[in-house]
Amino acid sequence: MNAYADTGFIVTLYKEESTSARASALMARLTSPLRLSLLGELEFRNALHLAVFRGELTPRLATLKKRLFQEDLANGIFALMPVPASAFFAKASELADRHSMRLGTRSLDLMHVAAALLLETDTFFSFDERQRKAAKAEGLKVLPRESVR
Repeated sequence: MNAYADTGFIVTLYKEESTSARASALMARLTSPLRLSLLGELEFRNALHLAVFRGELTPRLATLKKRLFQEDLANGIFALMPVPASAFFAKASELADRHSMRLGTRSLDLMHVAAALLLETDTFFSFDERQRKAAKAEGLKVLPRESVR
C-alpha cells in the first residue's frame, strides 16, 4: 500500500479524538511509510497550536506531541514528501474545477488530494467526507472504509 494521509488523520494519532482508535488500527497495518506533504506538516503543527488556544492541550503537551511526530518522521513511520508548488496548485485548481461545485470541497481538501495524486499514491487516509469523495472520484482507494463525520 502506497498511502497518503490528510492532516485530520495525522492529528487524531497524536490528539485523542473519536477517530483515534481507527487511525491507529490503520497505521498498524502499514508496511511502508505513510506519505505526507509539507502542507500536512504545517497543518499538523498549527492544529496543535490551535488546540492550545482552545484549551484542549497545554503548551507543554503540544510541544511533546510535535517532538513525537518528529521522532516518527525520523523513524520512518511517515515520509515527508515535497511537491513542486507549480504542479501542486495547478492540480488543486484542476480538482476544484472538477469537483467543488458538486462536492463542496474546500481548497485545503483539494490540496491534499492533489498532493496524493502528484506523489503517485494509491490510497488516501482521511475522515473528512468531502475530501474522501474527491479522492475516490480521482481513483484513489479511501480508508478507513467509512467516515465518521
